[in-house]
Parts: sequence; structure tokens; C-alpha cells
Amino acid sequence: MELKLKNLIMKIKNVACALLVKDGKLLLQDRKNISKYWEEWSFFWWWIEAWEDSKQALIREIKEELDFDISSWEISYLWEIVHYTDFWIEYHRFLYWIKIPENINIFDDKEWSWAYFFDLNEVLNLKFNTNIDAEIFQLKNNFL
Repeated sequence: MELKLKNLIMKIKNVACALLVKDGKLLLQDRKNISKYWEEWSFFWWWIEAWEDSKQALIREIKEELDFDISSWEISYLWEIVHYTDFWIEYHRFLYWIKIPENINIFDDKEWSWAYFFDLNEVLNLKFNTNIDAEIFQLKNNFL
């Protein structure tokens, strides 16, 4: 009975999530000044609109927020990860690995936050709003 009640209240959010990697390091968004859920760091992720699939959302949002057209970059779809939060939100995170080209060095986040590169060991010590074990597993076993 309790599970049914939880499912009625739980909000499901579909998001496209980018693991942006360059030279073995992961680009993360500093969310300390824009956080809604007390996280300090985040992968770059965006809501998927009803008219688009996850890759289209990824390409659209990276263009809007980071001002990069990534349609010609190396992009690999990894899988869908479901995260549950303490805020009654069930995130369906469609995870993509994206290789940042060598000639890209400046990242201007249009959400008024900053972006920084971290190696995987540093990422493990940062504060996120969800468990990131599945993302770390993918990075360790496939890309870093």
C-alpha cells in the first residue's frame, strides 16, 4: 500500500545527461550559487521536452547553455539510469559520453555558474544531489 501511494506522488522527470570528457578529465558544473537541492556539483543535464528525444535535448541544450554545436562531436549513448531523490522526484537520466575536441578550451556556462575539470578521484569527493555510482562505473570501465 505504501509503495502505491509513493508512486502516485513521485514526479518522474526525463533528463539528458552529458559526461563531457577531455584529456581524461570530466567537466562538471559548479552549482553552489544556483542549487535547488543543496548539491555543490552536477553533471550537465537538461529536461527532455515532449517533442524531442534525449539526444536532441542534449544537442539543443548544450548549444543554448554552453554555446557549442556538438552535433559533429564524438557522442556515445550509454544507458538510462533511474535516480530517486529525497524530494519525491524520480529522474530518468539518459546518459551520454561526449568527447570534447582538443581545440575547445573555453566554457562559458549561460546559467551563471562555472564549469571545471576534475579527474575521477576528485569527482568521488564532491557533493552531488544523487548517487553517482552508475555514472562513475561507466566512466571507469569505458572512457577514463
